[in-house]
Amino acid sequence: MPNRLSIAVPRTIALAVLVSCAAPVLAAQGARGEGVGSGGTFPYVSVFFATGGSLTTTRDLNARLDTAGFFAVSNDAISYGGGVRGRWGRMIFGGEFSAIDFGEEGDPVRGKTSALRSRYYLAQVGYATWAGRHLNVYPMLGVGAGTMSLTLADRNGGGTPPAGVDPTFTEVVLHPNYSSLVVANYLLFEPAVGADWLVLRSVGDRLGLTIGARLGKSFAPNRAAWKLDGNKVIGGPDVGPDGMFARLTFGIGWR
Repeated sequence: MPNRLSIAVPRTIALAVLVSCAAPVLAAQGARGEGVGSGGTFPYVSVFFATGGSLTTTRDLNARLDTAGFFAVSNDAISYGGGVRGRWGRMIFGGEFSAIDFGEEGDPVRGKTSALRSRYYLAQVGYATWAGRHLNVYPMLGVGAGTMSLTLADRNGGGTPPAGVDPTFTEVVLHPNYSSLVVANYLLFEPAVGADWLVLRSVGDRLGLTIGARLGKSFAPNRAAWKLDGNKVIGGPDVGPDGMFARLTFGIGWR
């Protein structure tokens, strides 16, 4: 069955890659008018909305879900969020929130559904390798933390995991008790390359629109154990937000 994510994510990633690749070309074409250096007039501060796609590995999780009759969750996701970014000289500082939705998969015959989602916050620092009046190109690193959540639902109930003890992940998927939310926290590192373009109505304007793109990879080397209602879930699957991502940003910038 075609998944909306499998269609939307590759298109978003392709568009972000195209914008990222076009940034050096735009920079070269506008070099004479851009005024390279820390005196450029692109935004000192930008507030933006971000949307895009990301990839991760869900093979281990899907193998466990399959044993209990749940549909596999997608390994690609739609992301959305927002943040703020500022430049001091060539140094770039920012913060961002992202929500990642891997979609919800269900079986109308069995009455079982599974949904995987993630939320995280990042503090970011970067360096503008190109600093012009309109174009800003930079590598950056984000460091933060987030939560991965798996929702399992069975309209027939499916029984209740053992009470008073830490359940195993197998017991949770076999006995979700109508609906169970299993969560795990993680530490995140996110290196990326980005480009922002400031659109101004005239040379003297200080407020304008920003359009940008970022391409990078997420690493979650330190993932905590899964939990259900505060109890540790034993033998949970190895799944996290690790993988490539691409995002487009749209916002307001001023200098």
